[in-house]
Amino acid sequence: MSTRVLISPAGPSLDRSKYGKEYYLLENIAESDPDLQIEAYFKKISEIPPVANLAAHSIKEDTSRNRYYFDCFKKAREIINSGDVDIYHHLNFHYRFFNPLAISGLVDDVPYVVGPAEPPHTIPDHSKRTFIKEMTGVNWSDETLDRVLPVADWMRFKIYNRIREFLFRLTLEQADRIVVVNKETASMYAEYVPRSKIEVIPYGVVVDRFKTGSPDESTEILSIGSLYTRKGCDLLIEAWASVATEYPESTLNIIGKGPQRETLERRVEDLEIQDTVVFHGYVERDVLLDMLASSRAFVHPSRSEGFPHVRLEAMASGCPVIASNVTGTNEMIRDGKDGLVIPTDDVDRLTEAISTLLDSPEKAKEMGENARTHAKQNFDWEEIGKRFAEVYRDIL
Repeated sequence: MSTRVLISPAGPSLDRSKYGKEYYLLENIAESDPDLQIEAYFKKISEIPPVANLAAHSIKEDTSRNRYYFDCFKKAREIINSGDVDIYHHLNFHYRFFNPLAISGLVDDVPYVVGPAEPPHTIPDHSKRTFIKEMTGVNWSDETLDRVLPVADWMRFKIYNRIREFLFRLTLEQADRIVVVNKETASMYAEYVPRSKIEVIPYGVVVDRFKTGSPDESTEILSIGSLYTRKGCDLLIEAWASVATEYPESTLNIIGKGPQRETLERRVEDLEIQDTVVFHGYVERDVLLDMLASSRAFVHPSRSEGFPHVRLEAMASGCPVIASNVTGTNEMIRDGKDGLVIPTDDVDRLTEAISTLLDSPEKAKEMGENARTHAKQNFDWEEIGKRFAEVYRDIL
């Protein structure tokens, strides 16, 4: 007898580009148990996994983020009320998010799963501006919004977050199982519900999509990420000013776009290291994979992350990772074995870590090989799909 699983909201998009997290997760859950009949609702669909027991639907892809969630909850209510659901799964879940169906008691008679949930991270100003525009329906100028942001932050901490915290707790209390991406996040969520309700299952990576690199044969350093303050590229440039003096033959390649680019480029010029730093902006996926496979190390000095999937991609390429110690880092990267983990916001330690790998091609090669093996053994999508299917079986 089949088990009917409703997933809504499932995510903003379903495709294999970039990380393809939702795509590979649903594909492997469905393939792990043919008796599951999965129906998932996304905002936008580019490609559906070719699995017979998975049906995916788009809900108004041109709508706002808030409207998308509203429509997903509305659709979920209709399907649950029809009695045609054995398990309800809220996949696209965030810290301090909530589910109106759960807190109103509409899913009391249906086993309810939340996650994979990520830890909270710093909200950049550009996201705050977008949120204000969506909520007010007014296309405010950035100059006006910059004056409004201090007031908005005060309201968020004193009023909005307190309401969200209350609704978040109620949502978690109603869940039969909460899936989180790492043990540190499990500890955060255990402040709201018993730890026994929480399952740790990370996102995965398709290792075979990546070329195997030879970091010992390169002196290139690579960084990938949007150019926002949260990503820490300013720290990397300050560190590189010292590294470039000692290793003038090396190049720092920065992939990504964002509002900080001009500021970062000016800082590079001020430090007189423009001959050793290249801003590539956005690059096609094939180019990115080639650069991961041809770098001595991947550097990710982010100040805050939910689940830094790009680190997994570097590991899958056999590229050692130099990473800031944000939530879950040591569960993904074994310090000294797959790469080097440094304190967040520490330019001196970042400088030292880059210099260490540039100084030792043998160590970089060994770490890269370890990283690829670790990614293949512990972040395999097929195994992750089986673990989710097991969660479904456990709560029935």
